Amino acid sequence: MLSKKAQIEIPIITFIVVVAGLIIMAPFVLKSVKSILDPFSAGVGNITAEAGASVSFVKDTFVNFWDWVILIAFTINVIMLLITAFLVDTHPVFLVMYIIFGVFTFAFAPMIKDVMDKIYNSSELATEVSSLPIVDFLREYFGIILLVIFVISGIIMYYKFRFGGGNQ
Repeated sequence: MLSKKAQIEIPIITFIVVVAGLIIMAPFVLKSVKSILDPFSAGVGNITAEAGASVSFVKDTFVNFWDWVILIAFTINVIMLLITAFLVDTHPVFLVMYIIFGVFTFAFAPMIKDVMDKIYNSSELATEVSSLPIVDFLREYFGIILLVIFVISGIIMYYKFRFGGGNQ
C-alpha cells in the first residue's frame, strides 16, 4: 500500500467548500472594509484632499485585489485537485467512490448556488457585488465549472487506472 500523506481525502468536496466559502464571504468582507474606509476617507479628506485620495486609493486597491485573490485561490484549488487526481493510487473502488461523491456534489451544488445567488442579488450588497466581476462569473457558471473540473479529474483518474497499472 502506498503512502497517501500528501493527498486530500475528498478533493472535490474540499474544492467546493473552499471556493464556495470564498465566493460567499467576498461581499461581506468588502462591505466591512467599505463601511470603515468610506467614512474615514471622507473625514481625512476634510483635513487634506491628498490624504482622502490616498485612503480611497487603498480602498479601491483592496476591492480589486480581493477579486483576484478569489480567482487565484480558485485556480490553485483546481490545480491541487488535478494533481491529487493524478497522484492517487487508483483502484476500481476509488473510481466508484469518486463517482458517488460526484453525485452528492451535484446534488448539493444547486443549494450552494442558491445561497450565493441570494447574497449576490441582495440590494444591501449591490455595490460590493458590482466590484467583483470575476467572482460573479465564477458564481454564474458554478455548475458548469464544477462539471468540467469533475470530468477532467475523473478522466485523469480513469487514465491512471486503465493505463497506469493501478492495483490489479
